[in-house]
Amino acid sequence: MSEVPPPAELDAADLDGYYDKFYVHDIGEIRHHLQRLAGERCALTVRAEGSADSMATMLLRVDEGSLWIDVPSTRKLLDAWLAAHQLRIEGSIDRAALRFSAGPAWLDSFEDKPALRLALPARMLYLQRREFMRREPPAGSLVCYLRLPESDREIQASIRDIGGGGLAIVATRSEVTFKTGDVLKDCRIELPEIGEVEVNLQVRHVLVRGHIGYDAAQAGCEFVGLTPAAQRKLFRYLMQLDRDQLARRRGLE
Repeated sequence: MSEVPPPAELDAADLDGYYDKFYVHDIGEIRHHLQRLAGERCALTVRAEGSADSMATMLLRVDEGSLWIDVPSTRKLLDAWLAAHQLRIEGSIDRAALRFSAGPAWLDSFEDKPALRLALPARMLYLQRREFMRREPPAGSLVCYLRLPESDREIQASIRDIGGGGLAIVATRSEVTFKTGDVLKDCRIELPEIGEVEVNLQVRHVLVRGHIGYDAAQAGCEFVGLTPAAQRKLFRYLMQLDRDQLARRRGLE
C-alpha cells in the first residue's frame, strides 16, 4: 500500500473570510460528519482543482486519517483526479451542506474494488439550512416556473430573493392565487451556469398587493423535501451570487 500523504493544505478562504465562522477545524468533528456521509451512502460531487468538470461519486469509508471515494466512470476523469493537487468535494446531509478540499488522491482499493484514497481535510465548510442568508439575484435574472395543480400548466414567476431554505416569488394575480399553507409541487428554477433544479414550495406568507403593484402577488415560500442534488445546486448558485457581489463591490472601491 502507498504511503499516506500529508494532510491537504487549507483551501483559500471564501470571499475574504465571509464563511469563516461556518468552517469546522476540529479533526474529530470533521471525521464525524464524513462518517455520517459514508454511513448514509450520501452522494458527493467531486471536481479537480482548476477544472469545471464535476461528477457524482460515493464516500465509501472513513478512518482515523483517510477517506475513500469511488473512482469516476471514465479514465480521463480518473487521470485528472489523480493528477490534481486537490479535489473540491461537496455533499449534504440532514439539510446541511458540506464543502471541503482534500488531496492529492492516490489509487487504492475498497472491498477488493478500485477506490481513491485521500487524507482527511484540514477544515470543512458546514452550513445548516438556517445559516443560508437570503440573497437578491440581479433583477430579471432568475425565474421560477410554477406548476398550477388545477390546470396542470406552468406560469412564470420572478424570484425576488433566494436562500438555502426558500425564496420569495412574484407573479401576476390574474394567473395565480397564493394561499398560505399551499404546496406548489414540481416547480422549476433555471440556475444560471448551473442548470435546472426541481423543487416543491410551501407558501408561508403572502404580501398584500398594495405594496408591490395592483396585479402582482408575492409569496414567501419554503423548500419542501429538497433533494441532496437540488441542495448542492442551490448551494453553488448562492456561493456564485456572493462572489459576484464581492466582485462588484471591489469594482466600486
